[in-house]
Amino acid sequence: MFGRHPRNPGRPGKSTPKIYDICPMRTFSLTLACFFVFLCTCVRAQKPITVEDMQAWKQIRNEALSADGSHVLYTLTPDVGDPEAVVYDIRDKREHRFPRLHDARFSYDGRYLVGTLKPSRDTVLHYKRQEEGDALKKMDTLLVWDVESQTARRYPEVYDVKLSERSSNIFAYTTGSLLADSLRESLDKDARRLVVRRFAQPDSFYLEGVMDFRVARDAPIVVARRTDKDSTWSAGIYRVDPAELEWQSLSEGPANFAGLNLSYDGQHVAFLSSEKDKKKAKQPPFHLHYWSRGSDSAYMVTGRDRSWLPKGFRISDDRRPEFSADGKYLFFGTTPRRPELDSNGLASEMADVEVWTTEDPLLYTRQNNNLEQDRKFTYLAVYRTGEDEFLQLATPELPESSRPEDGKGHHVLLYTETPYSRETMWTGGPAGRDATIVDLRNGQRHPVVEGEPGFFEWSPEGKYISWYNPVDTMYRLYDMADNEVRDLTSNAVGTFYDELNDRPMDPYPYGTAGWTENDGALVVYDRYDLWKLDPKGGAPERLTRGREDSTAYRYANLNPEEPAIEFPMVLTFQRDRDYHGGFARLSQSGSLEQLASGPYVYDGFRKARTAERYLYTRESYTDFPNLRVTNALGEEATVISDANPQQSEFNWGTAETYTWIDHEGRELRGLLIKPAGFDPAKRYPMLVNFYERSSEGLYRHRTPVPGRSSINYPHYASRGYVIFNPDVIYREGYPGESAYNCVMSGVSALLMEGFIDKENIGLQGHSWGGYQAAYLATKTDLFAAIESGAPVVNMYSAYGGIRWGSGRSRQFQYERTQSRIGGTIWEYPLRYLENSPLFFTDKINTPILILHNDEDGAVPWYQGIEWFTALRRLGKPAWFLNYRGEPHWPLKAPNRADFQTRMSQFFDYYLQDAPMPKWMKEGVSPLERGIEQNLELLED
Repeated sequence: MFGRHPRNPGRPGKSTPKIYDICPMRTFSLTLACFFVFLCTCVRAQKPITVEDMQAWKQIRNEALSADGSHVLYTLTPDVGDPEAVVYDIRDKREHRFPRLHDARFSYDGRYLVGTLKPSRDTVLHYKRQEEGDALKKMDTLLVWDVESQTARRYPEVYDVKLSERSSNIFAYTTGSLLADSLRESLDKDARRLVVRRFAQPDSFYLEGVMDFRVARDAPIVVARRTDKDSTWSAGIYRVDPAELEWQSLSEGPANFAGLNLSYDGQHVAFLSSEKDKKKAKQPPFHLHYWSRGSDSAYMVTGRDRSWLPKGFRISDDRRPEFSADGKYLFFGTTPRRPELDSNGLASEMADVEVWTTEDPLLYTRQNNNLEQDRKFTYLAVYRTGEDEFLQLATPELPESSRPEDGKGHHVLLYTETPYSRETMWTGGPAGRDATIVDLRNGQRHPVVEGEPGFFEWSPEGKYISWYNPVDTMYRLYDMADNEVRDLTSNAVGTFYDELNDRPMDPYPYGTAGWTENDGALVVYDRYDLWKLDPKGGAPERLTRGREDSTAYRYANLNPEEPAIEFPMVLTFQRDRDYHGGFARLSQSGSLEQLASGPYVYDGFRKARTAERYLYTRESYTDFPNLRVTNALGEEATVISDANPQQSEFNWGTAETYTWIDHEGRELRGLLIKPAGFDPAKRYPMLVNFYERSSEGLYRHRTPVPGRSSINYPHYASRGYVIFNPDVIYREGYPGESAYNCVMSGVSALLMEGFIDKENIGLQGHSWGGYQAAYLATKTDLFAAIESGAPVVNMYSAYGGIRWGSGRSRQFQYERTQSRIGGTIWEYPLRYLENSPLFFTDKINTPILILHNDEDGAVPWYQGIEWFTALRRLGKPAWFLNYRGEPHWPLKAPNRADFQTRMSQFFDYYLQDAPMPKWMKEGVSPLERGIEQNLELLED
């Protein structure tokens, strides 16, 4: 179909004979023969990484320490295959493995392992091929394993499993009904048998016909919603406390129950009901029921006075009722009746038209994107359980609501973005907000702000709301007690916004670490340090001194269950000068003790809940982030996992920082990956891969997995490639030229080093990286081959388009964010032209591989098509890959593997003189698609 790149016309000289051709020579002495046998073994052990190898590579997921720190749980998960849970006993250094155990977790006290044994991947594929997928639903088995006695209990045909998050007594699960077939005929097909068991005893509590159940967060209490069964039993709500040895009926009768929930301590229960004969109604009105400990049954609290409910509103089952932490407030949802098709009408007889107006707060596409959410949207209301009173909180004027995450405090935030939503089409956001606070104790409303941009966050105890204003670049706060807004920072105090922001937009903040105990202070980040902000308006206090030596400190939360920051704080850090990482301890008095540092990234810190034992990971480019355990941070840790022992069998390579001077005289950095056994006297093929800035990820481990959009560095390094990832610094209005200056200056500097084969350099990028790859293709013939994924090549046609994944206009992206044009298409038409590779396609002399999928919601699929058809008409060598039904990148494992295979074949052909694959010569026709992949290599 297409020949080789004109600058790489032939096959290089004949390769060196393979070692196994030399070893069998009988004239060698025994000693020399043994030496060659040893050499052969070493060479065979160091092999390239294939796509199949990457599919089998494992990653560690769901790691956890038991409460007393005696055991560690984690799951080994391959890209393709079955997971394996591992429990490591720290005391005797033994591990226990559980193949095919999904959703593995410890009970709260750590004494039991609970998970679901699922059929193997091969079994699942077999049943799917036989079109017997329903049989798979019955194949899951619940495993409960006693960590101390190492004995297991198994319960077959399990559908759903729940544990109390902060209680250790019980577990609950649904299983197939044990009723005789004749007795199940009138039972709902989704009804299950609910079983509640105590971990320490074999007895159980069961209930047939269960449709839904919930377990209290802090107590061993279960509530269940039961469907009716002919005349045998009625639908109802039931509660069981195993200490009381029986199910308690909270409500029974001919009704449709929904929205079941209970308080953290299990002492309060709420649910909804509607009349049974209205089951098929599209928008049935519901009643709210409430039960508290000591009551014989629940009572319908909305069955009396409904004057609090706005006219035309009803209680909805689209929001599950939810209690505050102390049970004083019960929140639920109301909604007005929404339009629906007349029961006498036919959809086919109605005009199906969209009417867009320029005055709509949101584009019609965004409204369409939010359609299902809007259909189920509810307005927050509250029932005050102690006073037996209702408050309608949210309204059409202030429809959105927010509460403290842990259900504490006595206030609710109501807000709207509607008056400011229209401008986000071109600004990107965040939108301004009008916000009001409601005091739940008395219903009083206090306006907070108008038109304030930012994302509001509650303090853990519910005393404050804080946010960062990107326009003013400062943190602000609202004090519930004083009904006052305060500025917490100013640019005179510190720089809390992104100092490196090179987009024509209001800069983002560096973020927050959290609140200290009892909402005493808000801790935020600047580029390097932690700052403590006084909510009462006192002077900010800098807690660390990282700016002095360009070291960035960040808080490591050892106990996610505890919402407040605790001292001493464990901080991770990274130095700018060499990207070395480490961790340190910051005391209450402000002293900082460095505990570890080196050419690594330290992450994943956690502490056992009741013991001094810690878990964390340490990684580098060559070191997988295996789990480490220690009794004291700073002391030598024990590595307890070995997720991928096969890594030693492969050529891996090394990572280093590379610096150079760009075309504007600036010193830039990039990542340079060299193959194993790198010889500076040799010349290597090189792949250039970049996005924006990546050099700070020098010591991040890059696990070999078939990626969805980018090359995998160990995969290509193991096969003899050098990889270069240069940082790019952008100039407003000229993103393409900025990429050219940074990338090409870095490539030129590397060529002067003498170890890069100038005739065999490739370029790869996706999305924004795909755009930059396309731009470079129009400006240089240096690259022998380019893969460009989901590229924007025509900024004119893309500018007014829609990001279908969100329904948003793309204008903001070009004007203010990643594309960095800096203005509208009518303000800077030449900028849009000059930065659009499509208009310069005739200048391209490099073979191009394009990946662009037909369900891409981020970059219009037609961008890739526009470019391919232009390349095709101009007679340029190009290929187009579309993984049907996939979004911005292929997600399905077979598609990811296929893409990585084709991309490596493409680069190997042009950069390593490998044979051409059949698909590059003949394509894959519609008749072959899904049947023949044409991946086989052709003979010369």
